[in-house]
Amino acid sequence: MTGSSMPLLSITRERLSAEISLDSVERNSNRFKLLTLNCWGLKYVSKFRQQRMHYIARQIALADADIVALQECWVAADYDYIRKHTRNKFAYAKYFYSGILAGSGLVVLSKFPIESVSMIPYVINGRPSAFFRGDWYVGKGIASAVIRHPSGVPIEIFNTHMHAPYGPGDASYVCHRTSQAWQLARQIRAAVERGHLVVAVGDFNSKPESVTYSLLTERAGLHDSWTTVHGTSSAHIRPETLSPNDQIISLGVTCDSLLNTWRSDRDISEAKRLDYCFHAPHLSTVTDIQVTFIERVPDLNVSPSDHFGVAVTLEILPHSPSRLNSGHEQVEQASRRHKFSVSNYTSILNTIREYRPTANAQQYWRLLHFWISIIIVIALHVGIFWVKQGWPAFLVLLGGTIIAVSGVIDGMLGFLFARNELRALLEFEEEVTWELRRVTERLEDEFVHGSEVDEFEHGVKVT
Repeated sequence: MTGSSMPLLSITRERLSAEISLDSVERNSNRFKLLTLNCWGLKYVSKFRQQRMHYIARQIALADADIVALQECWVAADYDYIRKHTRNKFAYAKYFYSGILAGSGLVVLSKFPIESVSMIPYVINGRPSAFFRGDWYVGKGIASAVIRHPSGVPIEIFNTHMHAPYGPGDASYVCHRTSQAWQLARQIRAAVERGHLVVAVGDFNSKPESVTYSLLTERAGLHDSWTTVHGTSSAHIRPETLSPNDQIISLGVTCDSLLNTWRSDRDISEAKRLDYCFHAPHLSTVTDIQVTFIERVPDLNVSPSDHFGVAVTLEILPHSPSRLNSGHEQVEQASRRHKFSVSNYTSILNTIREYRPTANAQQYWRLLHFWISIIIVIALHVGIFWVKQGWPAFLVLLGGTIIAVSGVIDGMLGFLFARNELRALLEFEEEVTWELRRVTERLEDEFVHGSEVDEFEHGVKVT
């Protein structure tokens, strides 16, 4: 047997074993369990990364889950370790490589067969000039995996990690996340129309009161698993009025909790829920949801990640198979039940318009620097004839080189990235405006139709 056929044989045996194990499960079982976790796997930056990732791998292997979605798994060696220690349980896996430096950091593991996968990068995702933040370089986007449940229902998992906020009040990142949520909502609606049971999970870096959240629950028509189980009675509870433990129990806090060793220096009021599992309510419901990975890594006495995980038990509704082929109708019904209000569209447009001056200023100053640097470099090259040899000449040449390099970099950012961002913002604005116009026309039609009905039934002229 040739060496090249050995891996294929190994994969075949693993998948055959998985099929046998699935046969041991009732084929008419309508439940599946999902786990999502932001692993905080930054190379050279995340402390105790390797030890924590090894612990996470062992816990995933022990977890009562059918599907696992990970974010910030940016080191290939960490994924290899996770894959090695979970292979017996999760026969199917996908590591999404998209990205400039470290990839997307997104992973999907599954007991059930993965039929197709795709990776769609976010059109707007930070700035290359913010290299110290890195969002642009890691290529964040939407990882999709279509998984065939034993019941025959196709489950499409959308795993994502949106742009980080880096503190309140930064209009650029609010605009970027809103654009990303708009893009994700469009992909979700398309998946529902294809007849898939949609589940969107990950680190959305957005609170429940954000427009990002509204885009997924109202425009895309999904339900938040936490509110499906716990309702919205705690929506107005302020985090600082609860203990750290109660914040998790009552609010589902996953980030900036004082119980997390990597966030123990935060104020108690900063605790928030950023990690979610959204599900399609016309095809599924949620019977249980828990915040997980709260414990500490033995020997290190640190939290497994700077985020807690979320474990969800979903149940496929009995009538789901009959609804799979009516995806378009389901999207329309969901959009009518959970109307994305005109004020939300206006808020998005205002966010874009508030950010556009920042994008224009970025382009203007970078291009100005580029043209000025050309003039300075030419002047320095001419001036070298009047500079004596030795250190003065060296410093002139060094200064000219630095100015030339920085000018070229800023020129590329201005000509390429800034123009691309401005066009992407224009496209985003056009899409929102078009949809707002369609929604407004529909509301006007409904009003006119309702007025005509009222006039017909009561003989009253409506003005």
